Amino acid sequence: MANNLRFGVVGLGMGMNRSNMIHETEGAELVAVADLVEERRKTAEERFGCESHDDALEMFDRDDIDVGMIMTPSGLHGKFGEEAARRGKHVITTKPMDVSVENCNSLIKTCEDNDVKLLVDFGERYGQHNRQIQHVLETGGIGRPLLCELRMKWKRPDSYYVGWHGTWALDGGGSIMNQGVHYVDLMLWFMGPVKRVIGAHFDVYDHENCETEDMTSAILEFESGALGHVLTTTTYPGGNVSMIHVHGEKGIVGLGPDIWSFADDDEPNVELSPYPNNVIEDAIRVIHDGVSPAVDGYEGRRSVALNMAIYECARTGKSVELS
Repeated sequence: MANNLRFGVVGLGMGMNRSNMIHETEGAELVAVADLVEERRKTAEERFGCESHDDALEMFDRDDIDVGMIMTPSGLHGKFGEEAARRGKHVITTKPMDVSVENCNSLIKTCEDNDVKLLVDFGERYGQHNRQIQHVLETGGIGRPLLCELRMKWKRPDSYYVGWHGTWALDGGGSIMNQGVHYVDLMLWFMGPVKRVIGAHFDVYDHENCETEDMTSAILEFESGALGHVLTTTTYPGGNVSMIHVHGEKGIVGLGPDIWSFADDDEPNVELSPYPNNVIEDAIRVIHDGVSPAVDGYEGRRSVALNMAIYECARTGKSVELS
């Protein structure tokens, strides 16, 4: 127990799931949780044997916490992450990192100024098949990439948008910022930087109380010269569809459904070293061994920056260059 990495979790919506992940991970210890809802706090106390607070800053003031895990509404990630960092805690934020590039930059700087680690919880980065795709693309296994298609078609009822979801202030957007950001992050990891957003559109098509968007479409040009098509929506009644397919001169790779096809059966040999299964295991490795995380603050910021550029392109009707 003396060498365990000690966690405090803020926000017990999805934070309950991450609290359970901490509780079940060898080398990790859930010391405390913070939430405004008393029933959630009591549930966590009973389930995990931890302490609880109704004030996150009070929890961060504890001396027996090494890592603050931020599971609040998206627009508060930077705020609470910075409060944790100023108190010497390492920081993990759930996705997206925050709702603006400015907030992401501020969190990165505060963590660096206080010499603490910053990780962004994009769980898809730890999957074996996704790591194989990234390796093949990075090493030229399909030749020159030509097209990346991202499709995320989910369904959310009107009740989902009661509260902070689908608000610009706390959700930062809609289907592409909340649900689709997982796959935007994967796309950027697979394909490298986007040079410009060529065209984009978003609107609310099928919800009465969503102020942001429930469908977004964009056309991208990557720095590699490849084209990108992106579609995200929470209006799809046919079950969740999540896919990224990339084809190049010599093959096709992708997920949802998984694709692994190479011209002339010239399949590359992919040997990957052991890797963490989730962000909690990653944090233990990063903090104890001093290695780089799967997604640090700079990586976490990229998906926010691209989504903001897509929204800007849609609003102005003009292409947007990304630096």
